[in-house]
Amino acid sequence: MSKEAFTLRLFFLLLVHGAFADQAARVLEFSRSRMEMRDDQYTTEHTSQRANHQLYMSSQDGLKEADKVSELPGQPGRAGFDQYAGYVTVNATSGKALFYYFAEATDDPSTKPLVLWLNGGPGCSSLGDGAMLEIGPFFVNSDNRTLSINRYAWNNVANMLFLESPAGVGFSYSNTTSDYDNTGDTSTAADAYTFLTNWLERFPEYKGRDFFITGESYGGHYIPQLANAILSNNNITNVTIINLKGVAIGNAYLDDSTNTRATIDYYWTHALISKETHLAVQRNCSFNGTYMAQCRNALAEADTEKGVIDPYNIYAPLCWNASNPRQLHGSVIKIVVTDFIIFPELLFPSHQMVLQAINVDPCSRYYVESYLNRPEVQRTLHANTTGLKQPWSGCSNIITPENWKDAPVSMLPSIQGLISSGVSTWLYSGDIDAVCPVTSTLYSLDILELPINSSWRPWYSDDNEVAGYVVGYKGLVFATVRESGHMVPTYQPQRALTLFSSVANTAARNKANKPLEFDQLKIPSKYGSEKQDDLREKDRVRAMPGQMEEAEFNQYAGYVTVDAKAGRALFYYFVEAPHDPLKKPLVLWLNGGPGCSSFGAGAMLELGPFSVRSDNKTLYKKQHAWNTVANMLFVDVPAGVGYSYSNTTSDYYNIGDKKTTDDAYIFLINWMKKFPEYQDHDFFITGESYAGHYIPELANLIVSNNRAINSTNIKLKGVAIGNADLHDNVTLRASFDYYWRHAMISDRVYRAIQTSCGFNETYTNDCQNAMNLANKEKGNVDDYNIYAPQCHDASNPSPSGSSDSVAFGDPCTNHYVSSYLNNPEVQRALHANTTGLNYPWMDCSGLIFDNWKDSPETMLPSIKTLISSGTRIWLYSGDMDAVCSVTSTQYALDILGLPVETSWRPWRIDNEVAGYVVGYRGLVFATVRGAGHMVPYYQPRRALALLSSFLEGKLPPE
Repeated sequence: MSKEAFTLRLFFLLLVHGAFADQAARVLEFSRSRMEMRDDQYTTEHTSQRANHQLYMSSQDGLKEADKVSELPGQPGRAGFDQYAGYVTVNATSGKALFYYFAEATDDPSTKPLVLWLNGGPGCSSLGDGAMLEIGPFFVNSDNRTLSINRYAWNNVANMLFLESPAGVGFSYSNTTSDYDNTGDTSTAADAYTFLTNWLERFPEYKGRDFFITGESYGGHYIPQLANAILSNNNITNVTIINLKGVAIGNAYLDDSTNTRATIDYYWTHALISKETHLAVQRNCSFNGTYMAQCRNALAEADTEKGVIDPYNIYAPLCWNASNPRQLHGSVIKIVVTDFIIFPELLFPSHQMVLQAINVDPCSRYYVESYLNRPEVQRTLHANTTGLKQPWSGCSNIITPENWKDAPVSMLPSIQGLISSGVSTWLYSGDIDAVCPVTSTLYSLDILELPINSSWRPWYSDDNEVAGYVVGYKGLVFATVRESGHMVPTYQPQRALTLFSSVANTAARNKANKPLEFDQLKIPSKYGSEKQDDLREKDRVRAMPGQMEEAEFNQYAGYVTVDAKAGRALFYYFVEAPHDPLKKPLVLWLNGGPGCSSFGAGAMLELGPFSVRSDNKTLYKKQHAWNTVANMLFVDVPAGVGYSYSNTTSDYYNIGDKKTTDDAYIFLINWMKKFPEYQDHDFFITGESYAGHYIPELANLIVSNNRAINSTNIKLKGVAIGNADLHDNVTLRASFDYYWRHAMISDRVYRAIQTSCGFNETYTNDCQNAMNLANKEKGNVDDYNIYAPQCHDASNPSPSGSSDSVAFGDPCTNHYVSSYLNNPEVQRALHANTTGLNYPWMDCSGLIFDNWKDSPETMLPSIKTLISSGTRIWLYSGDMDAVCSVTSTQYALDILGLPVETSWRPWRIDNEVAGYVVGYRGLVFATVRGAGHMVPYYQPRRALALLSSFLEGKLPPE
């Protein structure tokens, strides 16, 4: 393996387990110095050298009982399983011993398989990461002293063995210092095999038991090498036969060049870097082990552009203050404490406290390090019995890239060897890891060219959510875990346990494959309006029903007539800024559809001052409402949407972009007569989705009419459109590209779409069949946020659904809004439904959608016209939306061909990367990290910060 490839690989890998800031800095500095070494300084002879490892065996009599752990310090009650910890000598001459922790199954351990877990690095601890952070029975609390129960521990279904390997990692050690300087893949595999044979002598009841090896990351080297060593040695006479049944590797590092290329591709396909930098990498990097200066410069630029995010989970917060974990600068930690009576019943006595981390505490690693360095913990674990010079650390400061001697360029030949041996082989990938990304595994599978036995399909967790995707090859299964980072069990513990149970049962989970119906997603994203009554005071809303506290701002609602002859009136809701409203701009918000309500979606779900609780009756205040920085106007448009109506029924059947634009303009003119103090205010139009049509059309009409004599002048300053639908064919093509780039559909179906679909308004049967297959493969996920849960029972909602601080929000909130807005008391307070509409309030009108008459194929000419007028234009995209995806906006920008004035860079809030921004001549494009289609709903704080920057005409903060 070349020195450059080796260096890049270790730089990417060591960050995950050495996530502390000082270690990350050390790895970065070290890897850069490594790249300056001459090729002849890299000791390549070790890559081919095979040391003659003599299998060491020693008596294990009495050692099992000596290793028993009665109770860990801070353990919440007595465990319902046996646990052991201690050392197994693997070389008596050099005094080399490996540390292990073993947790037997909670129920009937004699009938459960034995599973070895190996973390990667190389040089990182399976005890600290695997057992204490991911899949072991306990987690360390933020006090660094007490433990909580891991409800989804893997010893619920298997006997779990964690090994710190090689010597120099964690508590494992050697009395011969030179061992640390001569470590590599070969010696690590040999020592791990020696450990296993001796450990089985210590625990003879596990001889012959079904045995599996699992792990992640650089475990993509450790696991195939150890597995092949076991298979080879099983053929030797008088050697303990290890009954190896299968291996499973998460986010595996398998191939040097493939992984590096895939990482950069992943950055680009997930809108972390600019198109220009991605092209520079493609031009200058051959990914064949030789990295020239131009390639390194392009890679460095990519790293700069993506900013300081956690590449092991691109949407996770960072740890800023481990000593005060409750103040994590925007991170969300949700703790659920319940009586432990669910799973399994006998694991712990009733009434013990159970911690379930819904959103992982990013400082957990610090708590583990502090806990494992406590002397009483080490005594209980029978660890550090020789008085090690160095403290325990998650990743070794002794085992470093400098002294790692051998590592194959590719592990794919080893994987092929396992497949040919008949060992069950599973690869799985958390799909929001950028270091060993799902893309890398897919590229590796392309190289293997295995025949497909079972087509790509979604798999489902017990809550009926799409948990990921799975495809069966001849001899290998590949699965993704949706919304999970590098350490899959940390980020998605329930899904990881479900997947592991399938592996341990040696057969894929065969859950019903629900047929996909492309979800119309009644999550509102439309405009709203209001009626213009005789006096504006009539429209004042004193208080909304269920409003728990007095509002510190004025709010109004009612109708504005836009066509008296037809009896057509638009409903509006207006909330002034709480402080100095006359000094704040006026902002109109429009949702899309077409046919959806700006009041229901924009005001009540996304960015208004209130939202509805799960009781359908009471409201809670939204902390990041947009009226904190502007006077917000919501209008339901066109007539037939929300409370807006026409007394001429034919209006509902003859609606389209033009009439909607005309009515919206008339609405504004008449509304400003009712609120004349806002006529000279700076005016902005914002919205999302199909508002990619409404907003440019309305803005251009305003600009045109402002030039007319005797016309009311509207001081339009700018427009901002979120996840905009700008070009029909581009948006559709981008959705399927987004599915594939995010590992939601198979290569086979994606290639069929590319072959059959021209995305030029002509869609053949072959194309439609391919698109239908793609929709079937991706399963029943929410396309508007591919990682969000779905609402399965609005009558029995999650208790967490009453705050806009909950990650992804309560998926049933739109049902609560609908129920609330159909309450007659609410309608009276809002001066709504005054004519007695013969249909209920709905978030989206099917009648309007089905009868839409005119809609330009592309809005890009309108965008160009708006640019030429000098109007401020911002486009922004939540990067988890697959419908009007970030990919679609980027394709539209490619077509516009605008010169770049400010290069792609991250923007930040509270030191977290909130997204990315690039400035073009006449237009700004920004992404919002971790947001779906309705950006203010999924990322309210980031959306408010972006709005503030837009109103000020400044790029969002670095």
